[in-house]
Amino acid sequence: LNGIWATAPYLHNGSVPSLHDLLLPEELRPKQFNVGSREIDPIKIGLDTSLIEGTFTFSTDEVGNSNYGHNYSKNFTDLQRKHLLEYLKTL
Repeated sequence: LNGIWATAPYLHNGSVPSLHDLLLPEELRPKQFNVGSREIDPIKIGLDTSLIEGTFTFSTDEVGNSNYGHNYSKNFTDLQRKHLLEYLKTL
């Protein structure tokens, strides 16, 4: 897991922009986000998904772009997610 904070986007198809979003229940993960930026979001630990010139919108509604799966943290509290994210920043 060393450097996991710098390897966004996540899941096999890049359908989750940050570790914060990955730790959310599937139904709360973003359905669309901008990709193409090399800027890191230090809070959510992942891509800066702001609309920046040269980025494009990734939609999980497209065939093959689903961001469902790996729903192991659905029962975490917000505080537990926050603590896990802070730990992952140290790796």
